[in-house]
Amino acid sequence: MIISDLNYLEITSEEVLGGYNFVATKNVNIVANLTETVNINKNVKSTVTVKGNLANSESQATALGNNTLAETFGFTNTDSNSSAANSLSISATNG
Repeated sequence: MIISDLNYLEITSEEVLGGYNFVATKNVNIVANLTETVNINKNVKSTVTVKGNLANSESQATALGNNTLAETFGFTNTDSNSSAANSLSISATNG
């Protein structure tokens, strides 16, 4: 919106009723010890046409039964020069 598009500004002191307030906090402490060997041979040929920037992150978590945990986080960020997508997935069971 352009400020010059505003016709007038109205000031009011009336009480506003209703509305919605939501606060969510989460304290996560993750300790992961990993030992892995990964061998990748990959050939990629790509032709892409993109107008603008796109960062995409998809995830799904399912936990069924006793003593299970499925948790996933996905984060994206774009600006005029870059796009980034990151994710973290955790799966646990105590059978």
